[in-house]
Amino acid sequence: MGTGTQYPTRYLGDANPYRKKHVHDTANEKRSCTLHALEWARNAVPFDTLEQAYAAGYAPCLFCLPQEPGAD
Repeated sequence: MGTGTQYPTRYLGDANPYRKKHVHDTANEKRSCTLHALEWARNAVPFDTLEQAYAAGYAPCLFCLPQEPGAD
């Protein structure tokens, strides 16, 4: 269901200060994730691992990482 966009890393965080900090899995992208909007608005923060994203204060996305504890 992905957009076919090639992202620099598997995990991208949303750095928009007006939204909750979510990390997305580009290998399991869903329409609800709108990852293309993150890059368009220059709000994408690349992470090599989920552990890096969690350490930076990001929560897993409910749509592309539903199996992760704390997904919302």
